[in-house]
Amino acid sequence: MLEIVKYSEDEYAFPCLLVLGCFDGLHTGHAELLKKAKLQAKINGLDLGVMMFADGKGGKQLYSFEERISFLESYNVKFVLKIDFNDAFKQIKPLEFLNCIEEKLNVKAYMSGKDFKFGQGKKGKSSTLKSYAEDEENGVWYMPVKDVVYGEEKVSTTLIKSKLENGDIKCANELLGRNYCVSGTVVHGADRGAKVLGYPTMNISYPENKFEVKQGVYKIKCIAGENEYSGIANYGARPTFNENEPVLEVFLNGFGGENYDETVKVEFLDYIRDIQKFDSPEQLAEQLSKDSQCLDAVAELAVTDGTPSVEVPVEEQPSEQVTEQLKEESPAEEIQAEQAEEVYSEQSADDFEEELNETVTEEEISVSESEQPQAEHFAAAEEIVEEQSSEEVEEEIQEQEEISD
Repeated sequence: MLEIVKYSEDEYAFPCLLVLGCFDGLHTGHAELLKKAKLQAKINGLDLGVMMFADGKGGKQLYSFEERISFLESYNVKFVLKIDFNDAFKQIKPLEFLNCIEEKLNVKAYMSGKDFKFGQGKKGKSSTLKSYAEDEENGVWYMPVKDVVYGEEKVSTTLIKSKLENGDIKCANELLGRNYCVSGTVVHGADRGAKVLGYPTMNISYPENKFEVKQGVYKIKCIAGENEYSGIANYGARPTFNENEPVLEVFLNGFGGENYDETVKVEFLDYIRDIQKFDSPEQLAEQLSKDSQCLDAVAELAVTDGTPSVEVPVEEQPSEQVTEQLKEESPAEEIQAEQAEEVYSEQSADDFEEELNETVTEEEISVSESEQPQAEHFAAAEEIVEEQSSEEVEEEIQEQEEISD
């Protein structure tokens, strides 16, 4: 279970790599950063931490704090630095922010996206972190990670929200790397689905702080208890019955229960059509029959968790130097930078990864609270990250975990 560390209050003593960012959507761009951070932390014997705003930066969220926490567990994150994005926090200057972190956390390395901005007036940038790390008195290392792009646009929470607003749910799911979902409680409705239309439905409360999909009819997948169902959902008004209040109402194929007061999860797979007003319930029922014909194809639309086929960066731009302080405090018996450079100059990236796997064992990379991370490992790992695709990074992580086991 992840440890929650409250900003400026709680301490974390073990040497760590802290990933900086908003992480309000945990999309494919974040996934790329977290995969590389996981590898760097593993190689250098550091605990992996992630900065995260408790309630985002205002407005409705793609995911709740609890949902985001659950997504992070697959990246071997040890703790989350929980920050309240309030007026007091907004006034903190960039270097004050870093100093406040390091007063409570034993930070040895930072990573972030290249576009990360922080501090009062967003004056802190990737270049600020780079300069901070290059000051040997600070004793930390920093590496920025290039943005992931979709077509010509950077993958971002803003882009994903725009796709959801326009009903382009398939694109939003691809950018997220998972199906956009809503978890809500089953509530009582007018019971027209079964009695009037011949389609028994569930009414689900749409969370107040959850970002809303475009009003319309969707193909969905629903997890109720231990069971999974395909279905269709109507989110929005019900003009045929002169009801304008937005409601999430779902019809599930093969489901005959009620599940009142239970929490279910609805995953949106595809947008079928806009909401329409029909002259009679019979016409609506006829349209629902047409809509339900798409259910056989629902399974093909599901996006599994993980990084989808979006364009990912091939090269990163690491910090140009590793601090002399870290070099001096690295044990001599560990892999030396000179050896790593010599090996890398003669080998391909794949060969170098194999050599690193054979050399860096769990015993060599483990550190106590009083020890510093290995600067030589950082230097070598930076070279690997520059050459690796997302799939290669994942393979490297799995190999490192097999060594640990």
